[in-house]
Amino acid sequence: MQDRPDAHELLGALAEWLASELAPNVERDQRFGVRVAANVAAIVAREIAPGAPEPERERERMAQLLSAAGAPDDGAADAREAARRVAAAIRSGRLDGHWDATLAALRESVRDKLAVARPGYDAFEEPLS
Repeated sequence: MQDRPDAHELLGALAEWLASELAPNVERDQRFGVRVAANVAAIVAREIAPGAPEPERERERMAQLLSAAGAPDDGAADAREAARRVAAAIRSGRLDGHWDATLAALRESVRDKLAVARPGYDAFEEPLS
C-alpha cells in the first residue's frame, strides 16, 4: 500500500497531463492516440476511485431481476455474466410482468456505468414515459 497519491489520483493526473499538456504538442496524426490514452487513464482512475460503483452492486441488481424471471441465483455469476442472463430473460419475455422493476434496475446500472465512463452525462437526462 502506497501513501498518497493513490493509484486513482496518479491515473487522473496522467490523464490530465496527456490531454492538456502532451496532446497539443504532438504531431497531428498522433493526437488521437494520445487522447484515447488520456481517456482510458481517466476511466480507469474513476473506476478504481473510492466511492466508485462496485461490481457487486451490479451483480446484486441483476440477481434480483433473475429471481423475478424465475432463474435461480447460484451466486457463481459475476456481474457481466449475470447481466447476460438478464438480457436473455428480457429477450425471452420472462421479465415482461416486471417492467417497472426491470426498468429501474437497468437505469441504475446505466447510471453507474456512465458515472465511470462519462461523468456528468446524466445531468442532461430526460425521463422516459
